[in-house]
Amino acid sequence: MAPDATVFLIGVEPEQEDTLVKDSIAGILPTIRANKEIKGIGFVGFDDDLTSIATDIEDIQTNLVDALAAENRFIDFVILEGKTDSDIVPNTVADLRAKNAPQVSVIIAQDPFIREMGEGDYDDYAAVGSALGMLAARRVNENIGSVDIKRKPRLKRGRADYPLTESKLWLSALLSSGQDAESFSKVDLKALNDKGYIYAASYEGYAGVYFQNSPTAIAKTSDYAYIENNRVWNKAARIIRQALIPVVKGTVKKDPQTGFIRSTTISYWEGLVNSALENMIADDEISGFDFYINPKQIVNDESPVTGKAQIVADGIVHEFEIDLGLTNQIN
Repeated sequence: MAPDATVFLIGVEPEQEDTLVKDSIAGILPTIRANKEIKGIGFVGFDDDLTSIATDIEDIQTNLVDALAAENRFIDFVILEGKTDSDIVPNTVADLRAKNAPQVSVIIAQDPFIREMGEGDYDDYAAVGSALGMLAARRVNENIGSVDIKRKPRLKRGRADYPLTESKLWLSALLSSGQDAESFSKVDLKALNDKGYIYAASYEGYAGVYFQNSPTAIAKTSDYAYIENNRVWNKAARIIRQALIPVVKGTVKKDPQTGFIRSTTISYWEGLVNSALENMIADDEISGFDFYINPKQIVNDESPVTGKAQIVADGIVHEFEIDLGLTNQIN
């Protein structure tokens, strides 16, 4: 799904009983720290289920994503496998939107071909690999469920879409419980989306299977409620850091009348960041930005220079509602 992506496989020694994601984080952190290319993480084959994930998801955020963020290492997304051997009932499943894990998502989509290939071993699996692939194929501002993508792999160019469906894969979509996604009403599927689960389904009258949205485990009102928002924020943060690091420990000219930072120095710093963020505009990843540093600051080793950056993220169209009517004449 993302032939140009690089995949790092990190093995985890299984426990004698349940091997849970939250207990494995300390063991994988050194590998993640040593490989700066890693920006997203998926956990596959662990013994977590939907119940334990709902309980542990905030600990995973804290001990993995937040711990690395404290080191200025920004992880775009963590994908957890939402396994279950019971039917998923939209009205009773845990509400992930009530959690505080803005970079963590739970996938409950399942490919029936993989389920059958596992001969029972994969009956409750969820398609973490497909999610990683579809994210890696997209630009940072694209939704995992976009019907088309801006930058297709070479062999897919010329197509009008980019579905999960390929050969025998994803001819239809199940939930990790084995339930057919097509058997759910639109209301039930919306309830799963509103509770923060990633699932796959088809569009009526259109070929192919697609992920339906990219929610994270935090309230929908949060700036970080969708994976693409986090990817855009993180890329901007990385760009700003890279632009300003070369002037760290550098000389700061002052206005001799006020002792504040000289305006020419402010303009230079702002120019560095503006030039860097312009690349996100050129790459069609954001709609706009603004960066400002207040010159009325005293610079020393205990007072960092503060500034403010604002990113105008692109919107995502989720549905069209068209008023269609018949008429004898167009006015």
